[in-house]
Amino acid sequence: MRLPRPVCQPLCVLLALLTVAVGRAQSVCMPATTAVDSMACCGTADAPTRLTTHTWLYGAGHTNILDTYLSDFEYTGPSFSLMHTSERLARWGKGRVTVQGLYMATVNYAESATDDNHEWDAQFTLGVAWHRNWHPVRGLRLAAGGMAELGGGFTYSSNGGNNPAQGRLSADLAFSGIAEYAFRLWNRPFQVRTQLDVPLFGAMFSPNYGQSYYEIYYLKNTDHNVVVTHPFNAPSVRWLTTCSFKLLGATLSVGYLADVRQSHVNNLKRHTWNNQFVIGYVRRLKLLR
Repeated sequence: MRLPRPVCQPLCVLLALLTVAVGRAQSVCMPATTAVDSMACCGTADAPTRLTTHTWLYGAGHTNILDTYLSDFEYTGPSFSLMHTSERLARWGKGRVTVQGLYMATVNYAESATDDNHEWDAQFTLGVAWHRNWHPVRGLRLAAGGMAELGGGFTYSSNGGNNPAQGRLSADLAFSGIAEYAFRLWNRPFQVRTQLDVPLFGAMFSPNYGQSYYEIYYLKNTDHNVVVTHPFNAPSVRWLTTCSFKLLGATLSVGYLADVRQSHVNNLKRHTWNNQFVIGYVRRLKLLR
């Protein structure tokens, strides 16, 4: 299994931005766009402001799909997504731990290289993460922790014969890391943020090679259909990098999303490589309690 080359290309740009941001560090904080920034810039460690940050992102880009249960060929086409995240300080952790909620829906339409077949693909993801936060320099936040995810979806092939569709269901425990930096440029506040989520251990449903869903659900002939997953048989990653800024009183966010899902279990290979441009907005809501 391999990671697509487009995942690595924006890394150099991100590192360059962070280097410039560190060099331009100033004593003035950007208006907070995360719960941790609210505590650091608008409150104190003894009396942190209780805010929940909501981010909505809409994505469009390109997908590459391979599912050998349906076809031995790769399919490519447009990809669209909707992502929502919420982040706030946890009630425990002495102001150093944040809790993040995530849900994401992706819809892909892909065609074969010969343009004689197409596939519809959908994926839904729910996740919750806890991050321990550090502030090594003013304006810079580093965070690391764990995430629990539940995912499901399907792929439908227009030329699938007796098995035209493939269903998916999975649960994962993942490493989650965040780096973000608030700085001022042209006398305006900006924030660059990147988050990397890497599944480490989990389980997924998969039919076996040559096994039909009729055998599984009607004849009850199961055959190792729940598989333990790890980075060696299901190397996957979600990498989101954004830049947030103020415009006309609103906080807008633009960036890049790489969502790479791969597996090689039960003699079946599958991958979905989504590379998308994302745009959205950020809102902060104060908790009543």
